[in-house]
Amino acid sequence: MCTNYVLIKSDGSAKLAEALGVDANQLICGDFRPGAQISVVTGGSEARLLRTATWWLYLQQTQEGLRPHRDYFSVNTNYRKLPQKSEFKHSRCIIPATAFVESQDGKRPHLLEPANGNAIAFGGLYKEWTDKVTGEVVTSASIITLPGIPALEQIHRKSTPLWLPEHSYDIWLSPEVTDVTALEGLLAPVIHADLMATPIDKVSLKQPVGEPFLIQS
Repeated sequence: MCTNYVLIKSDGSAKLAEALGVDANQLICGDFRPGAQISVVTGGSEARLLRTATWWLYLQQTQEGLRPHRDYFSVNTNYRKLPQKSEFKHSRCIIPATAFVESQDGKRPHLLEPANGNAIAFGGLYKEWTDKVTGEVVTSASIITLPGIPALEQIHRKSTPLWLPEHSYDIWLSPEVTDVTALEGLLAPVIHADLMATPIDKVSLKQPVGEPFLIQS
């Protein structure tokens, strides 16, 4: 997965927030790049929690506070590494999005949005850190990436972000589910809605440079 996604206020993001049991008005909306502050949903002991997290799983302590660890580019977690991650057993999260960008080897980026207007529930991992400078407890997160799929091979062949179906939200977020064999069926790369793909000039600007086209799920 490329390192950019978007969350806007829309009927789709409001619907996803309702399904997740969180307040849509509290979602951080924006155009997110590595190290950004994002919204993630976790499973609490009694209720789901909406947290602000740094989009970079591994942080390091500096004199100014906790910062993304320069030695570990960790906005994504590859599915092959999940068996070694304790967070996969104990600290799973959902990251809401309304669009994301993919490109082929950094070239020809496309903005991908569900054609039906729904939002996307990315499956992710999170960690908690205590900042030794401020004493603040800080959350960090990554998006899990799976193998590429034929539907997206002309846009990004290497990987596909984990897109969770609505029926899986409970089991994915449950802190009681530590036997990850129960989650194996969710780790199949798939898109859960047709996507509208728009060729764009740059990730930062997102100016269309071609006609949008439909990618069927």
